[in-house]
Amino acid sequence: MNYPPFTDLLALSKDLKRTAKQKGLKGALLQAWRAEACLGDLLQASDCCKQLRAIVDQEGKSHGPAEQTVIKALQTTAVMLYARATSTGGKGAERGSIQLNKKVLTGAQKNDHEALISLRNEALAHVNPTHKVGDRLWHKVSLFAVRNAHGQWTPAAATNETTWHRETLERLERVLPLAIEFVEEKFKTRLKMVEEIMGEAGIDEAIFRRYLFDPVEVFGSEAIVTQILSSRGKASDRFWVNE
Repeated sequence: MNYPPFTDLLALSKDLKRTAKQKGLKGALLQAWRAEACLGDLLQASDCCKQLRAIVDQEGKSHGPAEQTVIKALQTTAVMLYARATSTGGKGAERGSIQLNKKVLTGAQKNDHEALISLRNEALAHVNPTHKVGDRLWHKVSLFAVRNAHGQWTPAAATNETTWHRETLERLERVLPLAIEFVEEKFKTRLKMVEEIMGEAGIDEAIFRRYLFDPVEVFGSEAIVTQILSSRGKASDRFWVNE
């Protein structure tokens, strides 16, 4: 099947001249890349929450060990992706995040956002044994001794597994649509800026041709390439890669 030519803009940006416009394009490309990648995190977090809600929708329903593992993994992943997209910093070549505009958030929305970021920082990415969600310690490890029939004290330990928390899911469900809308708008604006600067930067056709690539080889199948072409003009498109 014949496709229009595809060129790698991030690779091309390394060949740009030091004119003001071309230097500006390089920066704009990185900004658009960051926004699109953060948007992908948020959309994936939203997918996790939808699957999680389908499992835990019945209040009080008991779950077996296998289902409990899925529940805990989905919630942890959703929180980590949300924080990675909206709060975490980036050093060196790391991507970083798109910080939400807290001026437009209500007090309740700020509380939800800050609670999720605190959960990521204090309980998931690191372990602060004093971190609480509500009145419950997230990480609670008990070291104790039990006296046996012979009068000896035997040491033992027990820990909770507070990696599923209904209120955390509810917080995610409230703030993710806001974050997705905000970052999606950022991406659209930045991609439009790339388009405008490209039109003014005076890049030789030979430079575009130098970084052509086979879209089927890069994206994995003709179906995905067709999907990508049909979605041009939208904010983002995602596809599953089987490795």
